[in-house]
Amino acid sequence: MCLSRPVIYPFFFQIMRDKEKGKKTKKPSHKKQDISPPVSTNSEKLVNKETEVKSSRKEITSESSKSTKKDTNKSTDHKNDKDCDHDHVDDGGVRSKEEGEKLINQMADALRKAREDGLSQSLNKKPPLSAASNYLMTHNIRKRILHVGNPSKMPAECTAPGGGIAYPKHTKFIFDYRIGDPDTPEDFLDDTKKYGKKMELYSGKDFQIEFWEYCLQTMMVGEVSSFMVPPSQLSAFPMVNKKLRDYMLNRTPDSANPSKHACAFMSLQAQGGLGYPDLDEFLLKPKMLEFVFDLHSVILPNEAPKESWIMTPEEKVEAIPRLRKEGNDLYAQGQWFNSAAKYEEALNLIEQLILVEKPGEPEYEQLDQSRVPFYLNMAQCQFKLKDYYGAIRSASEALTRDKDNVKALFRRAQAYSATSDVQLAEADYLRVRELAPDTMTACVNRELANLERISRECEEQKRRLLAGKFFKMQSS
Repeated sequence: MCLSRPVIYPFFFQIMRDKEKGKKTKKPSHKKQDISPPVSTNSEKLVNKETEVKSSRKEITSESSKSTKKDTNKSTDHKNDKDCDHDHVDDGGVRSKEEGEKLINQMADALRKAREDGLSQSLNKKPPLSAASNYLMTHNIRKRILHVGNPSKMPAECTAPGGGIAYPKHTKFIFDYRIGDPDTPEDFLDDTKKYGKKMELYSGKDFQIEFWEYCLQTMMVGEVSSFMVPPSQLSAFPMVNKKLRDYMLNRTPDSANPSKHACAFMSLQAQGGLGYPDLDEFLLKPKMLEFVFDLHSVILPNEAPKESWIMTPEEKVEAIPRLRKEGNDLYAQGQWFNSAAKYEEALNLIEQLILVEKPGEPEYEQLDQSRVPFYLNMAQCQFKLKDYYGAIRSASEALTRDKDNVKALFRRAQAYSATSDVQLAEADYLRVRELAPDTMTACVNRELANLERISRECEEQKRRLLAGKFFKMQSS
């Protein structure tokens, strides 16, 4: 659209000039020319606003005309007065100089605003493509919607400012996929619905088949779309699809013939291919494939706790004390199994953090020592769940990092006692009494007395078994 200065009709300037000279102004007899710039067909709103301005001008003129008709004689005399200080128009209306200037300014402002509105609409009419759509276009991936999604199921956070879809980073996509050859549409390389498992993918985590993430980011929940992918984008597809197919079929690497470290093609040659004839053929003769995605749901990062493998180191450090508190609260409620799960999750995070540290360094030692309270709490939960051997393992892990930890010794002694390992339990109880004589002596003495009772019962049971065997030998 071409922008120009506001339209001001010529006879208004003539009114001004004649007023200054003190002359009566007559409306030009020739037809008024429209000098406004051409209106674009895309700016219907601009035309409507100009029409409103013209109609408002007529209303003002008609009102002034009505006021003058009340006294026609006075108006006629007024017209003949050369020294009057008013602007006259042929329709009988009388307008002061201030009113004329005000009307001109109103018309100019209205036209200027109308043109600005029309320009802003024309600029915003076509929003830029999203990153995902731009990726598909630049990589020659053609999308075809087979079933339209449900906009009501789309979270508000997934709407782009200019319209369209914009999923945040680390969004979890849950979907089914089907892979086929366009030349033989009745045959499918893979179909997750046939396997009975859904696929899950996190955005922004460098999935090995890169275009999958961008395809899903152009879809709405409930949508089914087909994507035609050229061979140039499928170089990594056979190897990655082998892993996906192994997962869908619950196949594990052959333990009798473990794979050796080698380059990709040497490894394939040693193994006799990928293990699937169709993937081996595609590896030798790449061709265009059709990927059909059925997007069932999306889980935004703020809707569910992040899985540990997508968390940053800072997020893992922040999550560890939170998990400990949650575990303690669950233990207080008697939910020992769920409490142990929280402690185990925290231990897994510590394990991931410690892998990047060098053994012997202060950071490594600090992280390693932070495991002790979690192992102690794990041992207590396992003892409550009557997993005595699990409690022994957890307490022993704590003692490898703090050999004189009284809680770990006492809880391991309790677990030894429950499994009738009398000598090991007694050794731990005596060590506890030695380390904390003031606070633990009475408790340890009770446990030692209970241990003697268990020992006598075990000896009595052994005597009965031996007596039974001796009686059978005598009778035979």
